Amino acid sequence: MLKNFFILCLLLGSVSFSVHATSPNEILENFISNTKSLSADFEQQLVDQSGAIMQQSKGRLSMMRPGKFRWDYSEPYPQNIISNGMKIWMYDSELEQVSIRRYDQVLASSPVNLLDRNQKLDIEFNVEIMPAREGQDWVKLTPKKDGGDFKELIIGLQNNQIKTMRFFDNFEQRTEIKFDHLVINPKFEAAYFEFKAPEGTDVVGDF
Repeated sequence: MLKNFFILCLLLGSVSFSVHATSPNEILENFISNTKSLSADFEQQLVDQSGAIMQQSKGRLSMMRPGKFRWDYSEPYPQNIISNGMKIWMYDSELEQVSIRRYDQVLASSPVNLLDRNQKLDIEFNVEIMPAREGQDWVKLTPKKDGGDFKELIIGLQNNQIKTMRFFDNFEQRTEIKFDHLVINPKFEAAYFEFKAPEGTDVVGDF
């Protein structure tokens, strides 16, 4: 589940282009090159094969390239997932526990790394425009090789902003994220993406 949370760091933001005026590759390449940092409110659902909702959550996302992000969950319970580009802290205040892992170990094969790569997206992914629906324009990203963290990622754009992201994992489960109050390229201090465990917190991990 941890990698699933990070997938939506991929393409969040607002870029001044028309979806119908450029190729799918150009849309994604422009998006990545123009998004250096972002913040947004989010609502997330995990849906099983039958369409039943398995999990629901909401909170605030902040991100800064390269490799820095915060997932600050407010519902169903407080939780923080923070990365400084080297470490990832997963903090549960109710359990008074933090798990620490290496960024490269967790995200080496995750599509979040698209934000930091230099090669063209179409080397590893098939990218295409899908028909407009639900008042949004849609772009689909499909890995050319099997064995990754997701089978398909679909991005919905409304008024030149990311509004919806849906991705399908290898268990045929769908994660859907909706965004609001999006801010592109806000200024963050690097210290915002560090974490110091409160006194008495149990620490799990050998980083």
